[in-house]
Amino acid sequence: MEFGRALVFEILFVIFGVVLLVFNFFFISGIFPFISPLVNVLGALIAIVPPFLIFYKRYKIRKEIEEQFVVFITDLTGSIDSGMTLPIALKHASKKDYRSLTPYVKGIESKVEWGIPFEKALKMFSEKVNSMPLKRSVSTIIETYKVGGKISDTLRAIGQSLIEINKIKQERSVSVQSQLVTSYLIFFIFIFILLILKTFLIPALGTMETPTLGETATTPTMPAELYTQTFINFILIQGFFAGLATGKMAEGSVMAGLKHSIVLIVIGYTIFSLLGQLEIAMF
Repeated sequence: MEFGRALVFEILFVIFGVVLLVFNFFFISGIFPFISPLVNVLGALIAIVPPFLIFYKRYKIRKEIEEQFVVFITDLTGSIDSGMTLPIALKHASKKDYRSLTPYVKGIESKVEWGIPFEKALKMFSEKVNSMPLKRSVSTIIETYKVGGKISDTLRAIGQSLIEINKIKQERSVSVQSQLVTSYLIFFIFIFILLILKTFLIPALGTMETPTLGETATTPTMPAELYTQTFINFILIQGFFAGLATGKMAEGSVMAGLKHSIVLIVIGYTIFSLLGQLEIAMF
């Protein structure tokens, strides 16, 4: 039900943003050309940002579940080592707060209490969360549980491996902060170069003078508007892929880079378009 409601909101925002972009293209750009880039940015933000925020919220919840799963495994191992049986340990863990993981822990405990095997309850949990690290960990736990191994030793080993993985991710995130800043600086330098080309070089190439029979003939070259649109396309492509690469370096996920892509594209397009309109107004 909640997923369906979120999907409806995503569709409505996309439709409204696209309608605003079409209205700007046919009406506003001809009457108020100076504010046309701002309307383009507003329409794009309406069409992209709300659906992205919903998607990113799901992504953050899944990451939080992965982090809290380590805490849950550690608590479960400690309870079993203290002499509790697995159902009692699950019942004890279900009373604790694991943030986004709490409903899933309660679900596992209730299923086990109602007679569903522990390995089946874990498998249902991993399929519902749909996280590869959790699926691998749960698969290991299930196989150990089936062959009759000591479950506390398996849980302890998996908990330690997940903790080490999280430490590596945090260290990587800290180490790439300078690279993240460098990526943004490179993008802004790229925009600055395009602005220089548009402001000084393109007007100089507006016409080419070639002597013909002792006279000067003017041969038109590519229109300045075509250069401008080409530069805008460069900014969109560069911003999109630079953002994805930045997210992959910083958080280890291409999907996490979408927020960087949106920021780079919006800032780059706004700067380039507004300065271009200001140049037209001045000259």
